Amino acid sequence: MRKLLALAIQVPLVFSVYGACNGGGDTGDAGDGATDVRAEKPPLDTGTVDTGPTCAPAPVNSSSIVWTPPHAAEPTACSDKQISDYYTACYGSTASTTACQSWTGATANKACQTCMLSTEGTSTEFGALISTGHGVVYANIAGCIALEQNDTSSTGCGAKYWAANQCEDLSCADNCPIVSGDQTSFQAYQQCTTQAAQTECQTYESAQCDLSDAGALQAACAMSSNSTFQNYFLALGAVFCGGYPADAGVADAGSDASADASTDTSADADDGSADAGVDAPDGD
Repeated sequence: MRKLLALAIQVPLVFSVYGACNGGGDTGDAGDGATDVRAEKPPLDTGTVDTGPTCAPAPVNSSSIVWTPPHAAEPTACSDKQISDYYTACYGSTASTTACQSWTGATANKACQTCMLSTEGTSTEFGALISTGHGVVYANIAGCIALEQNDTSSTGCGAKYWAANQCEDLSCADNCPIVSGDQTSFQAYQQCTTQAAQTECQTYESAQCDLSDAGALQAACAMSSNSTFQNYFLALGAVFCGGYPADAGVADAGSDASADASTDTSADADDGSADAGVDAPDGD
């Protein structure tokens, strides 16, 4: 099943280390070809990286594969404009550290970012985006599946989807380290995860549920062959965090005015069309 991830902004690492934001830059979506398309290029400092003698999949201990369920949907955490502005400021083609810091630093956006962003190893429940802590942010397709199927158990389809993703990340993270802002090292990581899906993680890949004809679930979680990271970002943002109309009283992204969601706060979970893998900021 197709996955999406994004290269995060790191300063010095990602999320709190994501520079002060959570990631961004030019899209790294490479389609369904030879690389795993789950990430985006951050607009931060670049550097050289020693990928070691082999940037290739390594064996994964099954005890390291752990399911973290999604947090409950929060229908009024974000307006649709906040979700869109968050993507533009921190992940889109025009994203920058300054723009991302401006968005994440606005008081009015705090609740939205908290709902959207989570960190592997720290968060007990995941939001729409999962920072792995080593420069990759995954779009939480697995969590979306679990929410849409109302099955957040460790044996559900969502959990099986995440097991395959997590296995690939664990198989490649150490052998294919990512340098902040360096697209070459990120692409090497992507290629490694694609190889891992066919080798070290094949058991988890095969165990995934067949959701090729899932209809509404596919639409809600953007599980189509031509979805981009932006499609996933907007779709999962709506499922996890509401995406209610901006006219509900929420201030424009970047302002410090407090949100007033007293009207028109119904969730719009059907809009939008991944799974990201670089470390992200701590939510400040």
